[in-house]
Amino acid sequence: MNSSTVPTVAPRSLAEGNRFQRAYFRWAQPYYAKMSPDVREQVEAIDRHLYSRQGLGTWLGIAGGLGGATLGLHANGMGWGMALLLSLLVGFVFLSLVINLWMQPEKIAKSFGSIKRVGWMLALGMAGALFGTVFGFWAKRGQFDWLAYQSQMTNKIASFLPGVAVGMLGSFLVLWSLAQVRTRVLQRQRDQARLVGERDAATAQARQAQLQLLQAQIQPHFIFNTLAALQHWVDRSDPRAGPLLRQVSAFLRAATEMLGKDSVSLVEELAQVEHYLGIMKARWGERLRFELGCAPELHPLSLPPGLVLTLVENAVEHGLSHQLDGGQVWVEAGLNAAGQVQIQVRDDGAGLAPQWQAGVGLANVRERLQHHFGPDADLTLQPRDGGGCVATLSFSR
Repeated sequence: MNSSTVPTVAPRSLAEGNRFQRAYFRWAQPYYAKMSPDVREQVEAIDRHLYSRQGLGTWLGIAGGLGGATLGLHANGMGWGMALLLSLLVGFVFLSLVINLWMQPEKIAKSFGSIKRVGWMLALGMAGALFGTVFGFWAKRGQFDWLAYQSQMTNKIASFLPGVAVGMLGSFLVLWSLAQVRTRVLQRQRDQARLVGERDAATAQARQAQLQLLQAQIQPHFIFNTLAALQHWVDRSDPRAGPLLRQVSAFLRAATEMLGKDSVSLVEELAQVEHYLGIMKARWGERLRFELGCAPELHPLSLPPGLVLTLVENAVEHGLSHQLDGGQVWVEAGLNAAGQVQIQVRDDGAGLAPQWQAGVGLANVRERLQHHFGPDADLTLQPRDGGGCVATLSFSR
């Protein structure tokens, strides 16, 4: 796992909540399925708010608004039942309009963008207003007297209808403006999400291509010399040919499997290192000695294939091969004082040259190490006390 990645906590779904929340989620699931992904995301966010403790304030606000409207209508002579029914009806229409405006502003903007539709809505609104006056007249008196109603409305019609028309038109304009703003905001969010998605996809493809290129550059150069030695031993019927052939076969089989993966366990990597050192010992005899050690808790640790093997190969080829009496390689994996994973490859060979520079292999190791574990991961090479070199991989789990 990349240590630089900060895990994000996804909002808790209603499906994981209490009995009431789970029951609501089961009821709402078929309706969610019919929505577009962006609308569904918003609806689920609203539901998570309303049907949790955080939504208690919203419910209290809605109840307060309905209660205030009911009290106001009752104070103007309307019965309690009718006042509550009318408050619920108006409140439902208002909330539905606001929610639709928020979630589907394009639909609202399109509706208000047509003069014909606005005309129909004005006509329906006027008809609704007239029906409301009839309903209010009847509710206030307990009966409906058409002549009395007509007499009352004749005196008010001149101001009533224009007032309703202007009020409704103003409301439509406000809603249309809000829908336009919301539409632009949503479009910007979608464009931004699309650009982020394209950028992330391009970055992932580039990193994958780079990783494949880096892994393709990890070539076991020693294998060609080993095959030449093996052919020579086979031609001479040397008894060392059989053990060497088995080591080479095991190494190549594991290498083929490992280099096709993005990561392997540390114990698998060390097994491949042991195959390599076994091959080299078969060729060098007593000139090569090695020791491998790993803390048991680090066996399942995931890391890019070939990291430790590259360091061991460098230690053998550049540190020990130029010495007539060979030398020893130590590979140890554990935790350092800071709690980081530390993998060291030490040798008692020729050591670092005065003006040495890291080659392609070491540069690839460092780049792949940071790609897998984050920018804090590091590779260092230092002289070893008593001669030789110490290569250290350090990173956080």
